[in-house]
Amino acid sequence: MKRCILVCMTVAVVFGSSVALVWADDLYQPPWLRFDPHINTTYQNWTFETNANPSTPDQGIYNLYGTPEATITSGTWLSNWDQHAGVWILGSGSSMDLYIPNTPFDATKHEDLWTQITWEPNGDNAAPVVIVDGIPISTPIFTVSVGNTGWFQSVYETTLVPNPAAEELVITGNYYLGEVVVDTQCVPEPSTLALLAMGALSLAAFIWRKQSA
Repeated sequence: MKRCILVCMTVAVVFGSSVALVWADDLYQPPWLRFDPHINTTYQNWTFETNANPSTPDQGIYNLYGTPEATITSGTWLSNWDQHAGVWILGSGSSMDLYIPNTPFDATKHEDLWTQITWEPNGDNAAPVVIVDGIPISTPIFTVSVGNTGWFQSVYETTLVPNPAAEELVITGNYYLGEVVVDTQCVPEPSTLALLAMGALSLAAFIWRKQSA
């Protein structure tokens, strides 16, 4: 009996250690519904399980418009670091560039981006700086601790007007990067929605008058 308990405890410890080394820190999903067939959305999740450079999302992907890529400039890859499997080290002069294809350019729509970054300080305690299509976003909407280690997760929200055909995100600073998740949605501008609503009302009124006649 004691031998059985010891074996079970050993298996539990090994399993727990394995789980700790394959975190999936998709902790704060976007405020819109992923994979909604009525809205143009994309989803891409990089956990950097290999040192492929450039790399495609290895944890999850939903993008009907092309293949997203992450390209590392002057970074170092580690198979694991501080209980995290697959980590890129960014320092001075290095960056992670993300290319995310999307719907064709449309001036009547805008693009919402929701970005989650799991990181650990590397000489700099500030959250990563994210540059979206040339616009720096140095302050995330919030940052939380991940587990009982030194890892953090920062969440960024961005809106691009008008809707571009693709997004380019650049992550800079001194960090260990463990995971990057990017969601996007393409939605009509409020003025466009108003015009569509007016058109629908006019059509309904026309049909009503025709039926009444």
